Amino acid sequence: MNSTSSLLVPLPEINRHQHSLFVLNATAVGKWLDTLPRANLGETTRRLYQALGELSHVRCKGKDRFDILEKFRPHVHYITDGLAQHYLNKAIVLPEKAEKIVLLADTLNTVLAQGYCQAFIAMELESRLLKPKETMAACLHRAMTEHASVLLRTYQLYRSPGSRFWLNLHNIFHAAQLHKLERAKISDKSRGSGTLEQAYLRPLMLACSRCHQMPQRYMEQVFVGLNYWTAHVELRNKGLESCVFLLDPEEDRPPLYRELANRAPAPGWLGIDTRALQGGSAKLLHLIPPSSQGKSIKLPESLLAQLSIAWSAATVRASERIPCNETALITVGMNPTHYYAANQMPFEQFEIDGDDAHLRPDPYSGKTQEGDPWSQISSHDTREVEGETQPTWGVSRHGSAEIENIDYRLPQDGPAAGKAEAQYSYLRARLLDSSSNGYRIEWPDSPTLRIRTGEVIGIKTNDYDSWRVAIVRWLRSDDSHQMGVEVVASAATPYSARPVQAGLSVEEFQRALLIPSDPQNNDARIMLTSTASFSAGQTVELVRPGHVMRIKLGDCLDSSTAFKLFSYRDQGRTPPVSEGKLTASHSDDEGEADFHKIWDIL
Repeated sequence: MNSTSSLLVPLPEINRHQHSLFVLNATAVGKWLDTLPRANLGETTRRLYQALGELSHVRCKGKDRFDILEKFRPHVHYITDGLAQHYLNKAIVLPEKAEKIVLLADTLNTVLAQGYCQAFIAMELESRLLKPKETMAACLHRAMTEHASVLLRTYQLYRSPGSRFWLNLHNIFHAAQLHKLERAKISDKSRGSGTLEQAYLRPLMLACSRCHQMPQRYMEQVFVGLNYWTAHVELRNKGLESCVFLLDPEEDRPPLYRELANRAPAPGWLGIDTRALQGGSAKLLHLIPPSSQGKSIKLPESLLAQLSIAWSAATVRASERIPCNETALITVGMNPTHYYAANQMPFEQFEIDGDDAHLRPDPYSGKTQEGDPWSQISSHDTREVEGETQPTWGVSRHGSAEIENIDYRLPQDGPAAGKAEAQYSYLRARLLDSSSNGYRIEWPDSPTLRIRTGEVIGIKTNDYDSWRVAIVRWLRSDDSHQMGVEVVASAATPYSARPVQAGLSVEEFQRALLIPSDPQNNDARIMLTSTASFSAGQTVELVRPGHVMRIKLGDCLDSSTAFKLFSYRDQGRTPPVSEGKLTASHSDDEGEADFHKIWDIL
């Protein structure tokens, strides 16, 4: 492209004079798009990919290119939305075919953004006196919106954007500033209308939202909400001392907290003033039009409060991280964590009535079974995920088994041997560093392992007898797969739990873990596996072999899509002998050829 353009973004070389599939006008392109077999996602994707790729090398007037891309854009969004089913709500470690689909979706958005940049440059250079400002503004708005779609997808997979992503985005907005277009409002029915400044702030604010701590299923809703919240955010180049975030548009970096800037802001830096978004979940909900709150934006108050905090100030770590390189065993989900905290006792033995429980020996009142089967974590273990010995995790989205093994034995035949042992297993992982609150853990590639933020996990290390209970607080999946976990208990006593109404137990038994609130006192908390069955103020019966008690749930201290953690008050039953203290023995470089194998899959 001509170096005299104000838009300094690397673009494909234009070296062709005509397109092999259609004449270069919007009418002809519209007729060609009508012939696409939209019911066949794979074939439609293949044709769009080829047509857009060729269009990026064809010489065309700026206005004609813009009109053509406007015809393509709804079809591209239809395809990328359809491709999402292949990589969202899956294991973080994607198989090779899913990785190709992610790359394909990114490529479609990127080529579309590049096309709008080409149209902008053509109009900028073609019209010397009277420039089509409105269309040029629309080109830059569309380009930034397509880049934002790539960023959303990247964060949904807990990854970081590629090289030059931020620099290209900064350069697009800089071109808008040079032409004084940043306040121009552009209509966009597909991704949300707004000014060019809002379109620029949207990916910037998404990068400031701590997406690595956010459940995947809420990220798109946050992206939609940012279309409204950015209207109340101020981007400026003066008075940076009152801004929460700063950025240098000449660097390939996202914004950072003002407190974390390693040098003083220089001329040209920009600041993001987010004071209008501070004030908790109620403030953020108030800034969204009522017509949108019930339709497209459905975010829990806890997440909105988390966003408000993230946009207020940098969070200081409570304790220092200490590097380490140790092997640990981890369980993912409440079900396997409960199983190993219970010394591998099947949950069926907890699904008993209170009268029957008192007649059974209490396995947690004295010493546990002799020896510690976990004492040599570094030794060989046939259940480790390695080669052909992958464990049957079977942990679904809510921690239950994906495939239930039906046992046709009669009650008098006794329990099926090894049923629970085959159902739950653990994974060998590596501790990268530790702190007083938790660990940073790296786990190996395992397509069967589905980890999410807010998930309950168990951790077993050589230096500790019991399984610790922790919560996944953040995920990253760039060069390696890592998670940050907060340890909430150094040991836990397993129970079954079910609500009590009118003095009678109701509903199904749920898994529960009784954990100490603080090692220095006897206060305890109860972690329940079901997020739907339990609420504050409810009476709950806790049962384990040898012990029964009824409690009243107090405040919900923590929650996610995987668990609820309550304080509680004993309703008068005999407390456990050793409450809460269980000593358990428990990009384009690959070329078009990379996509050849996935058309049929789609």
